Amino acid sequence: MEDNKKKSRVGFWVSTSLAIFFFLCCIVLSISFMGLFVVKGALTTQVEDESTKKLSETVIGGSGTDKILLIPVKGVITGQSSKKLFQETPSIVDSVKQQLKQARDDNAIKAVILEINSPGGGITASDIIYKKVLEFKEQTNKKVIVCMQDVAASGAYYISAAADKIISHPTTITGSIGVIMPLINIANLAEKYGIQDNSIKSGDMKSIGSPLKKMSDAERKVLYDIVDEMYTRFINIIAAGRNMELEDVRKLSDGRIYTGVQALENGLVDQLGYIEDAITLAKDITGLNEAKVIKYKRAFNLAEIFEGSMGNLLGDRTIKFSLQASAGYDFPGFMYLWTGYQQNNLFKWPAFN
Repeated sequence: MEDNKKKSRVGFWVSTSLAIFFFLCCIVLSISFMGLFVVKGALTTQVEDESTKKLSETVIGGSGTDKILLIPVKGVITGQSSKKLFQETPSIVDSVKQQLKQARDDNAIKAVILEINSPGGGITASDIIYKKVLEFKEQTNKKVIVCMQDVAASGAYYISAAADKIISHPTTITGSIGVIMPLINIANLAEKYGIQDNSIKSGDMKSIGSPLKKMSDAERKVLYDIVDEMYTRFINIIAAGRNMELEDVRKLSDGRIYTGVQALENGLVDQLGYIEDAITLAKDITGLNEAKVIKYKRAFNLAEIFEGSMGNLLGDRTIKFSLQASAGYDFPGFMYLWTGYQQNNLFKWPAFN
């Protein structure tokens, strides 16, 4: 009898302690969320357009008054920003544009090095960055050098064609020059399981690329003509940027990938090397004996710092429901993208590591 009473008391205190613990956790989370909204609300009157924010500088090395700016171009090239909870992070396109704009207005910056590690991405996103690099060079007469890292394929090479010089690691994977429109067709599977597409459309071509219907020859021609136009633009960009004959570029542009060594042999890059070699080259072509090497860093406001803490506390609960979302792009769409790299990353297969 006495043992039962002791067990009952122990159970009571254990239950009470757990209840108090969970109650306190709920209070802490509630206060944290309230704090986030309060901070957000307090800062809404001080909202500043990302494109007008002044980026802070971080010195990587070197010395002197002259500067060489490193701009990273990493990941799938897209014009879409990302959002974590309530905070929006600029897209790669917006980030590069902002950094080039600030570098344009800084007379101490004599050269820019684009650190590229990307399998490419959207056609328009790649073209915008390419255009901004050309404009930066024309407006400032400052030099732009590309330093390729693990991968600089397809749209990433498209951007590289705007540079004055291209340095590739010996182990870089580049090339993949061409256009792809990823399409999956499950018409036969849908028919097998009695799935019907009852879409109401205004014209025969309105459902072009639909995964639920077999593609007609006419539809295929429409899509191929667009791919061919975008492909022609790509190889013309390379021919102009690399001072190569168009036919020579075309021979290299069947979509295959190249190592850094192979790219050098085919005239797609200027030399093999590392970031230190890119910095040395930047000094040489601008006539500098010494220079500070800097990177820009985005300044975070109080709300962003608070949100980052909350993100670490709560973790990332984002669920991707589709292969294309996990791979970092949405299809159907015309892309300058090496999809092989994306698939290797998606399924965690051994790639070029």
